Formats: sequence, structure tokens, C-alpha cells
Amino acid sequence: MIRGKNITLRTVRDTDLDALYDLWSDISNRGDYYPTELPSQVEFKKRFQEHGMLEETKGTFLICAEDQIIGAISYFGAMYYNGLEIGYILFDTARRNKGYMTEAVGLMVKYLFDAKKINRLQLTVIRGNVASRRVAEKSGFQFEGVVRGAIFQRGENRDLELFSLLRAEAAGR
Repeated sequence: MIRGKNITLRTVRDTDLDALYDLWSDISNRGDYYPTELPSQVEFKKRFQEHGMLEETKGTFLICAEDQIIGAISYFGAMYYNGLEIGYILFDTARRNKGYMTEAVGLMVKYLFDAKKINRLQLTVIRGNVASRRVAEKSGFQFEGVVRGAIFQRGENRDLELFSLLRAEAAGR
């Protein structure tokens, strides 16, 4: 487990699978910016059975507060550079805009730079997602530019804002 001040990041357990699948499949808790594609329950459980949702270049941690799952944060590989991308969701809508995700990203950044031989982390934010952009900036990520029409979400192609954080920048924080 990775303990912070208000939250804990922990690996997914087999006893979490049914509740976690229900949370991930509930489109109503995704807000206006999280992708709406539904996961297959078979593939969801298969990924857990094969790797425990934790691999070298792809992994998911649960964000917990008071022993309750309130969100998830993941990392996944990037094709063209020495780094990983971070994605996140706070399932508990009542806890949004209270600093939980900024804390989770900070814990994940420290973990990834301590555990992985990478030089770069990045996040992408759908243009207009002010809350997620604020998380990126508070976590020390630098805005690099706009990736035009890069994601299909809610019936349209949307622009992504690209943010990155280098190992040396994270060490200086």
C-alpha cells in the first residue's frame, strides 16, 4: 500500500472485483470527460486473473479513503518514449474538488519514479476539463500542447491537452 495523508493507494484484490466492476460500469459517475466505453466483465476479470491488474507497463491501483474505494488511478505504457501515462477517475462524486486526486497523482508519481526506469510521465486532459487540468498543474506537470481530435468521446472527436513531468522535475519538488 502507498499511504498518503487522506488516501491510500492499494492494489486490486479478488474481493474487490464485483464492486469495482460495478463502479467502472456506472456511466453516471464518469462526469462529462471520462471515456464512456463500457468494459467487458469477462475481460475485466481476465486481466485480474492473469496479472492482478499490475504489470510492468500497465497497472491499476485503487484510491481508498476510510477503507472505502473512492476511485482508481492507472499507468500504461507509451510507444515512442521512455515513460508512462497516468489516467484516473474518482468514482465518489461527492469527493470531487477536495484534493483527493491531486494527492493520488502525487503518490503515483513518486511510486512510478521510484519503481520504474522511466524519465517521463504524462497525462492527457480532454480540453475543457478544468478540474483535471488543475490536478495536472498542482502535481507539477507542464503543459506541452494540444493533440487535436485525438479522442472520440460522447459522440465527437475531442482535443486533448498534453502535460508531462520529467524525473528531474519531480525530484526538485
